Amino acid sequence: MTNTRTNTRTNTGLVMLAIGALGLCLMIGCAAEEQDDAEPVATDAGARRAAPVETVLELAPPERGAQVATLGREIPAGADEEWCEVVELPGDAEQTFFVGRSELAMTQFSHHIIVSIAPEGSTSLDDAELGVPERCLGAHLYGDDLVTLAASARPYDEQVLPEGIGFVVRGRQRLVFDYHALNTSPDPVLAAHKLNLHFVERIEKPARTFGFYNQYIEIPAHTSRAFADQCVLKDDLLVWSIGRHTHRYGTRFRVWWVGGERDGELLWTSTDWEADIDHPLVPPVTMAAGTGFRWECAFDNPTEQTLVFGPRATDEMCILFGSFAAVGEDAQVGPQSCYRFAP
Repeated sequence: MTNTRTNTRTNTGLVMLAIGALGLCLMIGCAAEEQDDAEPVATDAGARRAAPVETVLELAPPERGAQVATLGREIPAGADEEWCEVVELPGDAEQTFFVGRSELAMTQFSHHIIVSIAPEGSTSLDDAELGVPERCLGAHLYGDDLVTLAASARPYDEQVLPEGIGFVVRGRQRLVFDYHALNTSPDPVLAAHKLNLHFVERIEKPARTFGFYNQYIEIPAHTSRAFADQCVLKDDLLVWSIGRHTHRYGTRFRVWWVGGERDGELLWTSTDWEADIDHPLVPPVTMAAGTGFRWECAFDNPTEQTLVFGPRATDEMCILFGSFAAVGEDAQVGPQSCYRFAP
């Protein structure tokens, strides 16, 4: 990735990536791997950041809203690392704000960033230490009830939610930044991030994301393979964006409608794993329970290793994400993600 700002998007983009961090680790046992791979880290927060690295991350604060940033972490040359860091929103704890738009910016060599919050009534982040990066493989390190607020796989991304849909936050609320970087340069780099939350007058329903995971992919060395699967929704939903997630060896990604009047119709084809990663549904589509999507991931493996589904940037993934809200008068709706482990 470069550190060049991409064109502004008016859809959720890779905000859907967040479920991957939680679902992936729950499904493939990241906790054990995290303990094995984690480096000893200093207890002093300042010691965790590489002071010599100079990074300028440009993102103007919102006119009406809040901006937060990570302390960041030095990523050694050639390293593939994932870190979690808890930050706090400015303001008074008695203040409530409605978020209808967000912006994320991250430095060069970033693989993804995922920002999560604890839902109302949750204590998952209450005891977390602020501004202290910790090695992790997903924000579930702090609790399994966290909710995706924003995410990106681009140096810059914008999420504009449909009118009346968004997030409720409060002053001094804690956020978890889950950031992953693959430093392919010969020098250490700083992984740094900024988040803008733009406030609106009100929202009626919370925004949510789903992830459809195909985790039984296996691509032997010097071969090309494609894998397809399908999942359906558990409830009636309003869906306004879908997105792909593969890593560098993902060549083609296709999505079809499942069920309903458009059953079997090709919806979207993407051939760029970095740039063409989301597809807006304009206007948002009301989808009935029992309908869904079929998706296919094609890969070309030029390496000497067999590629499988895994959390590292050098592994591969095959995930379809979607952004949704409840339909009708109900503001809440249950989880919609599905996971496949075998054909």
